Formats: sequence, C-alpha cells, structure tokens
Amino acid sequence: MIKYIFCLLLLGLIIQLSAQPNIYSESDIEFQTLFLEAQVAKHKGETEKQIELLREVIKRDKQSDAAYYELSRAYLSSGDNELAQKNALKATSIDPNNKWYLLTLAEIYENFDQSNKAIDAYQALIKIDDSNPVLYHKLAVNQLKLNMPDKAATTLETLQIKTSITEETSRRLFDIYSKTGEEKKALTTLKTLSDNYPDNERYLINLAGYLHDIGKEDEAIETFKKILTINPNNATATVAVNKAGSKSIKTDSSPSDYLTSLTPLMDNMEIPIDTKIQELMPYLSKMEKGSSYNASLQLISENLVDNYPTDAKAFAVRGDVLFYSGDMVASEKAYAKAIKLDDTKYTLWDQWMVNLWQNSNFKKLETVSYDALDYFPNQVNAFILHALALQQNKKVDEAKGYLNEAKFISGKNSVLSDAVTLAQLWSNKDKNNKNEVIPFVNKIQVDSISNPVYLELIGDLYDSIGDKSNSKKFWQLSIELGGQEQRLQKKIGV
Repeated sequence: MIKYIFCLLLLGLIIQLSAQPNIYSESDIEFQTLFLEAQVAKHKGETEKQIELLREVIKRDKQSDAAYYELSRAYLSSGDNELAQKNALKATSIDPNNKWYLLTLAEIYENFDQSNKAIDAYQALIKIDDSNPVLYHKLAVNQLKLNMPDKAATTLETLQIKTSITEETSRRLFDIYSKTGEEKKALTTLKTLSDNYPDNERYLINLAGYLHDIGKEDEAIETFKKILTINPNNATATVAVNKAGSKSIKTDSSPSDYLTSLTPLMDNMEIPIDTKIQELMPYLSKMEKGSSYNASLQLISENLVDNYPTDAKAFAVRGDVLFYSGDMVASEKAYAKAIKLDDTKYTLWDQWMVNLWQNSNFKKLETVSYDALDYFPNQVNAFILHALALQQNKKVDEAKGYLNEAKFISGKNSVLSDAVTLAQLWSNKDKNNKNEVIPFVNKIQVDSISNPVYLELIGDLYDSIGDKSNSKKFWQLSIELGGQEQRLQKKIGV
C-alpha cells in the first residue's frame, strides 16, 4: 500500500512540474521523470528496470552523480560488486565530499576485500564527519586486516579524544593491546573505562579479572572489594575475596580446613550454585575412598541440597560425595532424586547405574539402564550396563543381543570397542582360557579407565584364569575408584 501511495505522490510531482511553463524545459521534465521512475522501480523491488532507467538518465547527463550513486547501490544489491564499484567511483569523482557516496564506496571495497582502499575511503569520511564512531571503528577494522595494530589503536584512541570513553571502543582497544603484548596499555584502557564509569560492576569485574591474569593479585582483590561496596551481593567479587581470605589456609593447611573456610560462600544464596560447584570441583574430581576432606565435602553437599531442594546439580554433587565416601545406599537415592529433577544429563544416569551395580541391585539396574537407553540410544556404556544387568538376572541371550548392538555402535572407537569386548569376555568367563584373556587385558589402557565396574570385570577375568595376583590388584583399583568396598573385599579374601 505504501509503495502505491509513493508512486501516486511521484506522479503528482511529475504532473506539477509539467504544468509550470517557462520553468523546466521538455528535456528537463523528461530527465526528472526518468529519475523518479527509477526511484519507483527501486521501491517496488524491480532492480533490472531501475538499472535500465538509470542508464537512460546517465545518457542524458554524464555528470549526474545521483544517478551514478543510485546505479551503484542497485548493482550492489544485485551482487555485481565490479559495476557497483565503477559507478560509486564515478559518483565520488563528481562529488568527492558526499559522505553517502564515500560510504557506499567503502562498503564495496570491503566486499572486494580491498582493505587498503577502504582505509582511504574511511579516512576521507572522517575528514567530513570526524565525530562519527562507526567510521573510526570501520577504519580500525580494516587496519587490523592489514596487520596494522598500532595504527588501529591510534585510530581508536583518537576517537576517544574526539568523543568520549565508551565500552565498545575500550573493548576493541583492549583486544589490540592484549594481543600485541602491550600489557600496560591494556590495563590502562580498562582502568580508564572503569574510572569513567565508577559504579559499573561489569567494568570493574573485567579490570579485576585482568589484574589477576597478569599477576597483580593484591590490586585485583582491592578492585573486587570496591565492587562489594557498590553491590555487597556480587557473586564473582564475593567468591574472589573469600578465596583470597582463604589463601593462607589453602596453602598452609589441609584441604579440609580450606573447604571449611568456604562455608560462608556456600551459605550465601546470592551466589549462584554453579559458582559454588565450580569452587568445589578440584576436590570433587580427586575424591577417593578415605580422602581426608570427605567429611568436609559431606557437610557442604548436605547444605547444598538443603539450600537448593529443586536443583538437580545439588543432588548430583551430594550423590558423588556419598558415593566416594562409601555410602552406596544414600548416594543411589541422591542420584535418583537428581534425575527426577533433570533427566537430560547422561553422566547422571551413568553414575546412577554404576551405583546400582555396586549395590548389587541388578533388578533395578535392568530397569534404569533400559530407561537410560530410551533417553540416550547411542550411549555404548548404557548398552553394556544393561547387558551386564541382564546377564546377572539370567537373561543371557538378551544380554548377548545388547552387547552385539553396543559393538556396532562403538564402531572404530577403540576405547568403547574394548569396553564391549571386556563385557563379552566377562559374560563367558567360565569358558575363557588364558590364550584369549591375557592378550586382551594386556592391551587395555588401565590409566584411561574411570569406571570402577570395568576394573572389577578385569579382576573377574583374571580370577577366571587363576591369576589371583592380578585379580586382587584390579579389584583394589575398583575400590579406589568408588567400588563397593565390602563386596569387593570379599572377592579379595579380606
């Protein structure tokens, strides 16, 4: 509808011009009519017709810069960069101070990856409009493309002098200085930005983070403290200041003391649970049976589930802590709760299934592993654990079928394929012989195994061929990775 209104207005203008005698000649009116018709075609999306009309305009006036400009834009929209550039150059040669002509020319140069010419165009534009930040940023981008970081930095510094300190310009400057090793200038850029916006927490966070990265720990902590005067509940600053206060504990005392010192942080509900878990990860990832700090982690994980009763991550952490502390019954309940809250994470399902194996709860393991396959039909470990459960539940033929499918899915992945072969050998352990078992177990990369079930199976295989020494070794390794100690110790003979 708007296009038709526009056309009517143009038509009215043409009629008006033709109705005024002695002002415009017939040639003038024809010229103007062609140009207006080209504009109508442009707004109707008729590019080919627009180009044809503009060519007619230029035939009548070789110095019509506006026609060359419109023709350049038309070719640009149709993807003909070469003709777009030719006509844009003609327009700027006629009117070199027209910023729209120069902008189009610069855009074309960038499309043609001619950064050196784009730089000239943007420099000319800046002389016309020296307070337009877009022009400086475009100029700096093209200078960087030609590996001129010093010139790009100078361009952006000039912009800040001409206008003001802004986040975008400061960010670009910081990126240039940090990538070129100009540590002092990078730091000055962040300080200048935060000084100009002293109440902006994010700018101060960026400054503190960089201070930390370059080893200025004391300055970083002072900056984090400044953030807390603005917002006492800022999670990042709270964690940083708390960690700094606990640094001597972490360095000079036991992990238990350090974890205990994290209690205020863990109880601060303004701090996201992800931040808290991230702080615990170095200890969670190294948990083993009998770790000195297990008790501290148990207390922290208990507080997490109390504080976040609807968050699966809290119960997952609780499950891990209980599992590696040897409380298999409680850990299984924690994993079940975590999955009830969020069933989209396979790692949770995997840990739950391992837990059920350790509890010798093979009936439930069969059900849970089947559900896991429903959610994650390409997880080889789920197939293996389901097959193991079926084997224990005297469903031998079904177990073989699932292991064959697991073998197919594992494809050329040697780690997964070996896991399947291990389960297959274990399923036939009463019929295996040394010549079959020993070559296979010898080639397994034991250090890469993090699943206690697989270590137990290796121990069982060694036991099946009468190698008591190696069987005990692998059962013990399984215990260290969270295997059910009482059950495995019976195998060992303790």
